[in-house]
Amino acid sequence: MAKKNYGQVYNILGWGDPYFTVNSHGHLAVKPHGRDTMSGQDIDVHSVIHRALATTITTNDGDKKPQFPMILRFPDVLKNRLDSLHAAFHGAVDSTGYASRYQGVFPIKVNQNKAVVQDLVTFGHGYSYGLEAGSKPELLIAMSCLAKAKPGAYLVCNGYKDADYVALALSARAMGLNAIIVLEMEEELDIVVEQSARLGVEPVIGVRTKLLTKIPGHFGSTAGKHGKFGMLADKIYEVAGKLKKMGKLHWLKLLHYHVGSMIPTTDIVYNAAAEAAGIYCALVKEHGATGMTTLDCGGGLGVDYDGTRSGSSDMSVAYGLEQYASSIVQAVRLTCDDNGVPHPVLCTESGRAMASHHSMIILEALSAIPEPQDEEDTHHRLLSKIQDLSSKQPRTAHTVNGGGGVDAMHSHAVELKKHGIEMYKLAKKLSKRVTGDANGIYNYHMNLSVFSLVPDFWGIGQLFPMTPVSRLNEKPTINGTLVDITCDSDGKVEKFIRDAVTLPLHPLDDAAAEHGGYYVAALLSGAYQEALACRHNPFSGPTLVRVESAGGGGAFKIVSVELGPTAEEVIGTMRYDVKNDISDVIEKVATENGVWPMVEPLMKKGLTTMPYLNDYKPPKTTF
Repeated sequence: MAKKNYGQVYNILGWGDPYFTVNSHGHLAVKPHGRDTMSGQDIDVHSVIHRALATTITTNDGDKKPQFPMILRFPDVLKNRLDSLHAAFHGAVDSTGYASRYQGVFPIKVNQNKAVVQDLVTFGHGYSYGLEAGSKPELLIAMSCLAKAKPGAYLVCNGYKDADYVALALSARAMGLNAIIVLEMEEELDIVVEQSARLGVEPVIGVRTKLLTKIPGHFGSTAGKHGKFGMLADKIYEVAGKLKKMGKLHWLKLLHYHVGSMIPTTDIVYNAAAEAAGIYCALVKEHGATGMTTLDCGGGLGVDYDGTRSGSSDMSVAYGLEQYASSIVQAVRLTCDDNGVPHPVLCTESGRAMASHHSMIILEALSAIPEPQDEEDTHHRLLSKIQDLSSKQPRTAHTVNGGGGVDAMHSHAVELKKHGIEMYKLAKKLSKRVTGDANGIYNYHMNLSVFSLVPDFWGIGQLFPMTPVSRLNEKPTINGTLVDITCDSDGKVEKFIRDAVTLPLHPLDDAAAEHGGYYVAALLSGAYQEALACRHNPFSGPTLVRVESAGGGGAFKIVSVELGPTAEEVIGTMRYDVKNDISDVIEKVATENGVWPMVEPLMKKGLTTMPYLNDYKPPKTTF
């Protein structure tokens, strides 16, 4: 009798389609080619983990075994995402009679890892796929990687610029790369003119516009007329006029906009593209910039992290690749046709949607303990606090002597905030208690640092879909939260997709031991997390495992396994000279105390291994 598939508990079909599924063994599986994955090509994640753990890695400090946590990369998924994006735009161009083409770039800031950037350039060669840089280090990466790209691939140079940045971008043009310097501010034009004259290299420039079209939520905070980047339309027209007076208007080739990451609906996608296309047409028709060729629509192509396709929060978008591409193509085509302006090349800087799906973070469960319940935290206590707060009335300016009404109102606001925070914390505890069953809630101690592995969760409340890697054909009976191994109270995950405050998990019992361990995967995590990771406490990055499909029958090959930074490497980033400041000092004191023979191997192992727990034997937990 077939066992039941409990993947729906985690909404795998919602956020995982078409790349993740549950196989007949009850294991999480990857469909490396998306919808083109054939029967039997699914890759069993549980098998990948155990094969990776059996790998021997040769280092300068001898042979080592991989440690948790680890990131599994599936470059076949990355390629499929890139192919699917281009297929969506090519389909929209063909079906609407759009008279130009699509040519995109990957923003390096999303994932600067060497393998990711180089893979995207390789996979995108036939599409003339390029890169976007927002700093001098990213520009250097792009210059080296695009040396192998198809000639004409864009190198879009965004971000604030000094003379060195501009000179470096001009040198990229001298090397034969299609570097475009995008002006964020009017004064950057003076730097470009100066460096162009000094180096004798003629630039190609773009301008970034601030649109009035905005998106809601966290990701819309840097958009609109008060946004951090770019210029309003009138200022852009002034830049065009300045170029015209210098006889350099032919330098201007591109208009760029970005309304924010995770655009929730196609209505906003369409409106932003139409507004930007209007500015593009005005530059061409009214300001003489007839050499304009490209409209860069920036980022914003979102990822449906919670799998609802609702677009109702920062965790969801209500469209797919085809709808996104169609909205941009239709908006630009209609606007340009209305103004009698040739259709521009369409570029996007879609990073999150390209990189998110191809990697997952694997977290090892160490132990689980029941969360204590405070009997004083009852709904009666919450109701009492609400009634107490509602009875408090602010003093007005008319009742305060000496004109202190403003101070009184401020004091009342502070008091409201204090009580509000207390009520929020109490309500949060009660909400978790309601979700728990007779077994209560368990804190699962995981071999991770929230700050190093999922920094966006800590920093902006970004939620990632999570699921056990195995036992998905068994009903999860425990409501759990995830606690990391840092000495920081923020080092925990107690909020999950679909407004959940616990994650359904399985007990760490004999069955877990039979599976070789209990692992939780954090998925759709390939964008930003590695770049934003910090060294708090100080923990390092994870082991990186590259996995490729090897044909049918679920065959796969582990192409590479790279250990994360060792404790020695992490300590070195804090400006310590590890030998002089750490090793020699410990050796001196240990020798003076006659314990150096004991301390030496322990210190060496501590310095030359990753900072996470290693070979931890979890106790069996009674649930």
